[in-house]
Amino acid sequence: MACYSRQCFLCPRLWLVLALAVWPIVTEGAVLILLRGEVGGNVTFKSSTLKQGKIQYMYLQKDINGHQVFINGYYSGKHIKESPWPNTRVDNNTNEVHMFGLNMSHSGDYDLLIHYNNDGEPTKTIIRLNITGKYSAPSVTLVCSDENKFKSCIVTCASHGGFPLSNMAWKVFGTENTRNNDWKVLNKTEDLSKDTKLFTSSSTAFFNCSRGEMNFSCSVGGVTSEEHTVCTHQDPPNNPNLYVIILACLVPFVVVVISLGLWWWRCKKRPIGTAAAKDVVEELQLKGREEEITVLTESKEVTEAS
Repeated sequence: MACYSRQCFLCPRLWLVLALAVWPIVTEGAVLILLRGEVGGNVTFKSSTLKQGKIQYMYLQKDINGHQVFINGYYSGKHIKESPWPNTRVDNNTNEVHMFGLNMSHSGDYDLLIHYNNDGEPTKTIIRLNITGKYSAPSVTLVCSDENKFKSCIVTCASHGGFPLSNMAWKVFGTENTRNNDWKVLNKTEDLSKDTKLFTSSSTAFFNCSRGEMNFSCSVGGVTSEEHTVCTHQDPPNNPNLYVIILACLVPFVVVVISLGLWWWRCKKRPIGTAAAKDVVEELQLKGREEEITVLTESKEVTEAS
């Protein structure tokens, strides 16, 4: 059977005597210290009373499901059989126990006992460790739509890794025309992770954009998001075919412009071509008359000669 308390260091008979004579005194005279830590951080366990003299033993233990579990410690001149928690370290110079890499399972009450050689009983300090988780900066998701010429936006703020439970809060401020009924909170959710025992907090709000843009921020557990703007012209449209519609309207316009340009260019070139053709015709007609005159002259000469 595993041994988790001072019987690890004392012989059974001596332990029985101390259990009957010392333990009630130690319990009644124990001092409670509140210690706070953060997930992933470090804490230091130390006695409420420091005395002069050589220490016989010091150990830190925790009540887990009704059993005193050995955390770490030392006994002068003897080897401790129990294995310490790997995330702890004892400082023999200051008689402190350092704990690293905290998680929610480390919360609870601890007993720190120090026995000086010149004391009849050990000094007991009860240390209550409360661990908190810092929420992440809230992330913002924004979806806007413009249906029937009525623009609105749905915004969700979410944060994770927090403890204790905290609700998401909104701060909205806008133009002079902005009213309280221009926005409202639709829902709030809090989920607890079974693995980390930490909370995820989220909230969704509805924004009516009929009176212009608004600014907002979200906060949870003392952590606030950056300031965001909603209901602006730059908000992404909800209709993914908008660019296709715009392109379909522009193509006929471009075709018409090009056609008019070609028609204008042809009209501009046409007079030059017509004049040139007229000159050619006149030249051909003149040449034809000269040939006709020549033929008539030759015919007349032949007639007279006859």
